[in-house]
Amino acid sequence: MKAPMPWQTEAWQRLQAQRRADRLPHALLIHGPAGTGKGLLARALAHSLLCREPSPQGEPCGRCRDCTLIAAGNHPDLMEVMPEEGSRQIRIDAIRALVEADTLAVEPGRARIFIVEPAERMGTAAANALLKTLEEPVPGTHMLLVSHNPDRLPITIRSRCQPLRLPLPAADEAEAWLAEQGVKDAPERLAVTGGAPLAALALDAESVAAWAARRQDLAELAAGRADPLTVAERWEKAADLETLLAELGKQVTTRLRAHPGSHLAPRLFVYLDRVFETRRELTHNPNPRLVLEDLLIQWQEITEGER
Repeated sequence: MKAPMPWQTEAWQRLQAQRRADRLPHALLIHGPAGTGKGLLARALAHSLLCREPSPQGEPCGRCRDCTLIAAGNHPDLMEVMPEEGSRQIRIDAIRALVEADTLAVEPGRARIFIVEPAERMGTAAANALLKTLEEPVPGTHMLLVSHNPDRLPITIRSRCQPLRLPLPAADEAEAWLAEQGVKDAPERLAVTGGAPLAALALDAESVAAWAARRQDLAELAAGRADPLTVAERWEKAADLETLLAELGKQVTTRLRAHPGSHLAPRLFVYLDRVFETRRELTHNPNPRLVLEDLLIQWQEITEGER
């Protein structure tokens, strides 16, 4: 998939202006919603910096030795760090290997790129190990931290990176791009993903149907025609708690966007905050059924005024 994506054009142009002026920061924190192509943009930037003959717009030539090595996935000056398969955390050993590689001198006029994604998956020890590299950068190196949730990063890390926020594209832009990819039900998919086009592209029909079913559950609860405990039991069997909470947040957000002037909006914003707070506290191993029951009971109470 070719990057930058259409909705990243402005950000890409700013980065390329910095590159041409030799003012690209040592560390970039590329952040925004998941499913918008932040990692693709980071890799496109890395390719642009490593190419021997990029165009003025930053497009790599595709012919030089560096482009060939990148295409083969074994460029010695491009290192990507991410959680290992089956793990949610970026291991400290991976960050230590990055730090060790970062001590090597870079040939004048060349670059060395490190991509950490998703950066918020670094534990405290891993983040602390990376900190010295951010504080004492080696000339010619660039650290690209990609994050879906930068608030989970220590302030010591965030303060040493130049932020680059990539928001969701406008709905019409996302729908047009999905249509170009052959997607027929773009609005429905974007509703499931909260407007994230790459996530929408990756969806299957089963996921879209599950979203519609849970949206109907919320409508039935609001109308007083469903029991929160029964719905919670059904949801718990369908997906893990983190997935359900993320979806619930998107369902509420979609509702707020559709009816921003609703008399229930203030209470829904409070409810949305609670959903987000519950997601942040998942490391405390809560009981999924009890969490869902509590949230769905509250949903029914809040939306009772619509009956």
